[in-house]
Amino acid sequence: MLRVDLSPFGEGLNDGLDEQTLSPSAGDLGLDPEVFSRIVLDLRLDIAERRVLASFDVRAVATLECDRTMVCYQQPVHGDHAVLFVPPDQIPPDSGDDALLPLDDSETEIDITEAVRNTLMLSLPLRRVAPEAEHVEITTSYGEHEMLDGAPVDDRWEALRSLRSDNSD
Repeated sequence: MLRVDLSPFGEGLNDGLDEQTLSPSAGDLGLDPEVFSRIVLDLRLDIAERRVLASFDVRAVATLECDRTMVCYQQPVHGDHAVLFVPPDQIPPDSGDDALLPLDDSETEIDITEAVRNTLMLSLPLRRVAPEAEHVEITTSYGEHEMLDGAPVDDRWEALRSLRSDNSD
């Protein structure tokens, strides 16, 4: 879990701005350590009137499998997001907004684990191609079927060939 302590801002959560750089592990965020490493989180807390705006920029190195070559490679990933923590009575019912979270008066910590985890997961590319495989040509045409002693390898080819010759007349 990635919880941020708000106690330096005092009992009444005095207004203020705080910036910090954190290095959570993949396990802290509920991510696979085989995939994510070297996670760096630049966090900015802006506190005003019992509201906390937690905006962050997160970077990591992801170990991915290339869609073309099936070789594992490492790729830097990056994402940013912001979450607003407000008193529960200020959240509209059925808001469904995951960027608006409750913050009780008694709480001295905020949990940004899910927001950071989701940001990293959404930063992964859909098309995963290793840099060295980017220019590898993919064969899309395989030519004529092979013949053994003048006969097709598979007799179904003859049936297909006769269909093609019938339509060409």
